[in-house]
Amino acid sequence: MTSRCLFLKHGFIFNNAPLKNGLGRFIPQLQRVTIKFCKESGGSVGIRQFIEKEVVEFAQKNPHVSLYLKPRRHRDPFIVAEYLNGEKHHFPLKNKDFTYVVETVDSLLHHSGKEFQIQEKQHYTDQTSIQGMWHPFTHVDPSVAVSQFPNDQFSTPFGVPMTATEKLKELFEAQKKA
Repeated sequence: MTSRCLFLKHGFIFNNAPLKNGLGRFIPQLQRVTIKFCKESGGSVGIRQFIEKEVVEFAQKNPHVSLYLKPRRHRDPFIVAEYLNGEKHHFPLKNKDFTYVVETVDSLLHHSGKEFQIQEKQHYTDQTSIQGMWHPFTHVDPSVAVSQFPNDQFSTPFGVPMTATEKLKELFEAQKKA
């Protein structure tokens, strides 16, 4: 194991997505983009091309994102992305071409803002299960999937014994039919 793995955040699989984003109205997570670049430096060519060609279109398509341009003399270019959860991401773009800058900005736009975490599970095995993954409908009767609800048969909980009142009603109905 290398030492760089020690600095990655650890967590479970469900920690990487914002909670219930998309249930109801989707809330874009990117709040602010600051593009810092040099007007003369050769390392800022890709950023300057992005500013000349794409920045106005990007701002019009994404009105929820505040876009700031900060020219700085004799400094390396980079982008700072700030998200609704308070995270800031810095991306150095020295000597990167126009397409790389466009792809970086696009990935920032669709990112949740949460830092990457190592995906841990409770246990690990080299041989996957023959039975397949478990889900809530693994041992359920297939007729549940095609039935119309509300349904009296599926509305009662499984394994609960009948009450005395229900037994009396059932006996009464049986006597009526006989």
